[in-house]
Amino acid sequence: MALSAMVACSRTERQPEEQSAEKIPDSVIQNATIVLTSEGMREAVILADTLIVFDSEDSTVAIGVKVDFYDENGEYRSTLTANEGLIRQARRQILVWGAVVVVSDSSRLETESLKWDPVQKLITTDDFVRLHRGSDVVTGYGMESDSRLEHVRILRDVKGSITDIPQSEEELDELEGDEGRGNLP
Repeated sequence: MALSAMVACSRTERQPEEQSAEKIPDSVIQNATIVLTSEGMREAVILADTLIVFDSEDSTVAIGVKVDFYDENGEYRSTLTANEGLIRQARRQILVWGAVVVVSDSSRLETESLKWDPVQKLITTDDFVRLHRGSDVVTGYGMESDSRLEHVRILRDVKGSITDIPQSEEELDELEGDEGRGNLP
């Protein structure tokens, strides 16, 4: 009887283990590639060191991100790199953050976060941006641009150093032409 009392007293009640607040991914993929298409045409190719996929939420977290963007004809437009990102494949949306750099054939954009809106075909941010075009540098907060960085609008606190100033009426007309104006965000 004394032995059973000792055994009963020495038992510790097991508390139910708490459920982890973290969601468990459906899959984790190393050195991954995602190709986003629209009507059979390639829009973007996403390369990531690691993808963490949550299928039911249409959410894929990407670590070590590189995205190549393509135009409506499937021609290369620009490359984006970032530390991390969130990809919504069903919506074809991409949000990236951390040392974000976008390079096109004529420009280089640096910021801390960007969002790609496939419906409006715009990249946007509310963060500080630095845009390099040749020897010109423009900075400010908030931005809207096409993926090629041809038509960029910096929204506030705009500052810059512009040295590539049009020298003729023809060059000014090219900047002010209806074709260019229609493409502004």
